[in-house]
Amino acid sequence: MNYVSVGGGTIALACINLMSSAAIAEAPRRPAHLTPATARSTLNFKIEYTDFSKLYGDRVVASSEYRRSVAKDTQVAFTVSAGRKRAGGDTKNATLASAAIDHDWSGHLSTHTVIGLANNGSIFAKRQIVTDLNYALGNGLVGTIGGRYADYGNGNSVTTWSAGAAYYFRGASLSYRYNLLDSHQLGRSHAHLASIRFADPAGSGSTQLWVGRGSSLYDVSTSPTAVAGKFTSVAVRRQQPIASGLAINAGVNRTWYETPTGSYRGLGVSLGLTLARFP
Repeated sequence: MNYVSVGGGTIALACINLMSSAAIAEAPRRPAHLTPATARSTLNFKIEYTDFSKLYGDRVVASSEYRRSVAKDTQVAFTVSAGRKRAGGDTKNATLASAAIDHDWSGHLSTHTVIGLANNGSIFAKRQIVTDLNYALGNGLVGTIGGRYADYGNGNSVTTWSAGAAYYFRGASLSYRYNLLDSHQLGRSHAHLASIRFADPAGSGSTQLWVGRGSSLYDVSTSPTAVAGKFTSVAVRRQQPIASGLAINAGVNRTWYETPTGSYRGLGVSLGLTLARFP
């Protein structure tokens, strides 16, 4: 069993999400033929803590993911997450299980599909399905369109349509994604997410920055009773290899919320561990 240092862009984009696990979409997935090395399997652990100002409490989410290549052009992933949210003297707990499959249909076309189930809708969607269609346009440019349906229970569902693009070049990548959300309770809203990622000169570690802005709190809050408003989010994540096949992932994020009932902010930190096995 041979291990090497972690640094592949595909793994980093697929496994790490510093902002809320609710709906911040990944950048378009880099097709396998553009990725110089893909791990045979990876095991990821992450814990994220977010403290909200005023009386909005705090939230902690712990997750583990196992991702494996089952064929030259196919990967599967299984994730289990547990969350706790406290606010106003009330504590809510929830557990989420999800499965994902990534498949490259050709040298240009690839898909990413996720199905998730949770025991209640207090932190995660009770039922959700996500699918992305990615197309490599050439010269490192990848376009994507996607959809997501999330049901939080009690007649509260959210449908999201998205489109974006990513540009991969030597040592870095740029991405942008636009999300249009239709909530059964809050109506239509939108969100923008831009990201830039830099790889270390030696190619072993990476640093990534996300900036988000939109009119929907569903992109930063899983609360099914969230009031429609605006948000601005900034997040930074560092992936630092510490041994062969072993990397630490650490990040910090800040979100500003503006709602008709008041303004508040959230400050989050995350810490994770990635173990990768190559053929």
